[in-house]
Amino acid sequence: MRYRVLLLSFMVALLMAGNASAYDFGTNITIPDLVSRGSDWYGQQEDQEVEPGCQEGQVWDLEAFFLNGTTLTMVGGFDFENGYGGYASGDIFIDVDGNAVYGPANEGTGHHNSVLNSTFGYDYVLDLDFSNKTYSVYELTGESTTIAVKERINQESNAWRYNDGGNALDGFQNVAMSYWAGLSDSDVGGFNGGTHHAAAVNLGFLAPGTEFTSHSTMQCGNDNLMGRGTTAPEPASMLLLGSGLIGLAGLSRKKCRKG
Repeated sequence: MRYRVLLLSFMVALLMAGNASAYDFGTNITIPDLVSRGSDWYGQQEDQEVEPGCQEGQVWDLEAFFLNGTTLTMVGGFDFENGYGGYASGDIFIDVDGNAVYGPANEGTGHHNSVLNSTFGYDYVLDLDFSNKTYSVYELTGESTTIAVKERINQESNAWRYNDGGNALDGFQNVAMSYWAGLSDSDVGGFNGGTHHAAAVNLGFLAPGTEFTSHSTMQCGNDNLMGRGTTAPEPASMLLLGSGLIGLAGLSRKKCRKG
């Protein structure tokens, strides 16, 4: 019995491993946005970082994507609900086949919030409505269009928002999002800046065990946030994993008795 309790404790710890936040947002899946210069606010980190030559400060900072099962949470010093400096928050784009185009490859793709005949390799978009705290999911197609960031210097951050076209996913229209404002550094796992905002959405429209890349930015493109993670596997797969580990523990116990 002691071995089984220890094994189950190990499995729980394994499943919860990662950079968990105080709000249990899950594992930090943020990846570099591929655009940096020097250090400080223009370095390769995401917390306390913006794109080279852009406005510095916590109010412009998009800090991280977290993943907990199928719940994707976006955290930033930027006020997603109200925007800042006249610039609004953007949508969340999802790539599932590894074709996402971001960073330097996006130079010359568009600015001034123009409509673009490109999805930048993304397969889905979560069209976020922060006024009503809801979102709708669309599968992007060859007929889908997006909206570019406003500033020419920030074209690497494209796309900003979904515009039109694609397939609306049944069951994922006008879904309620979770939203937090005024979070402290400790609330979000120790990020710097003093005040943070967070928005959580459900990626349940993706098949279990799907590897994906996520992207979001604000209207001006001042900070480009990228993430990469894998949605939770089928529950049956986790049960098989647990059964296998318990079986190995039982075999180990038998061997100890023989000795």
